[in-house]
Amino acid sequence: MISAVDTLGYSLEMDWTLIWATAKLLGRPTSWFRITLGAGIAVLPTLWVLLQQSLYAVPWELGLVWPVLVMIIAFPGVSRQLWLKSCMLFVAISFLAGGLLSAGLTWFHTWDPAFPRFDWVLMVPLLLAVLAYGVPKYRVRQLVGRESFGEVRLELNGKTLTVPVLWDSGNQLSDPISHRPVVIIEMASAFPWLPDSLFSWAVAVQRSGTGVVPPEWQGRAGLVPFRTLTGEGWLPVVALDQGMGNFADVWYSMVPVMVGLSKEKISSDGSYVALATPKSLIRFPNERVGA
Repeated sequence: MISAVDTLGYSLEMDWTLIWATAKLLGRPTSWFRITLGAGIAVLPTLWVLLQQSLYAVPWELGLVWPVLVMIIAFPGVSRQLWLKSCMLFVAISFLAGGLLSAGLTWFHTWDPAFPRFDWVLMVPLLLAVLAYGVPKYRVRQLVGRESFGEVRLELNGKTLTVPVLWDSGNQLSDPISHRPVVIIEMASAFPWLPDSLFSWAVAVQRSGTGVVPPEWQGRAGLVPFRTLTGEGWLPVVALDQGMGNFADVWYSMVPVMVGLSKEKISSDGSYVALATPKSLIRFPNERVGA
């Protein structure tokens, strides 16, 4: 016999691991709080079944809709397309977990009929965690249309900022003087990371189109002209100390790059807050550009 407390505990553990594995495979950043909150919501149908002491206490229609609610809570602000694919991946991993559990119990009880059933179910979340780390995540993201998503780790003035990025081969923006490629990032995301004088200068440029570079950043900061479908203007940029990029689940050093500060949101659904060209990554030992 398995107690109700054990059942709830295992269900919470399993749901938490499933949401975490979904986030890991998708490459979709979320918080520990969101994962835990989603797991708490996911366990409510199990709690209701235990309270009613009936396996049929939860209608099957609700069982189909419930993972959607869990994904909304765990991954807020995603596009509808990615949200649906997140649900499909979550359900697929759930079926995989059920298969692992069924196969494990069958094998262990064939080998040793006296083997405690609940000891094995505690191993399934661990196996899922190993699977989430071991599966080639780049291939999974290809299936859900996120193969061009990654992260950039930017270092400036002794501080490091890591944010989700879209690797956009069409982004050809570069500094006209140094010819360094420009990594465009939302100013709101860079606010805690930028030195105060640089942030104030960037805000002034965005408001008036011009501004005086702080004396301590002369020679490292400036303006780069840009043109989009909606208009043209000047983008405040500053040379980074160092940059790293995660592309297809591999971290690469970046060529000397500038970071450009945009007052506009870069993605409508918040899936990424930076744009960079894959050409800025040093993926071959002898690959370099001039600084």
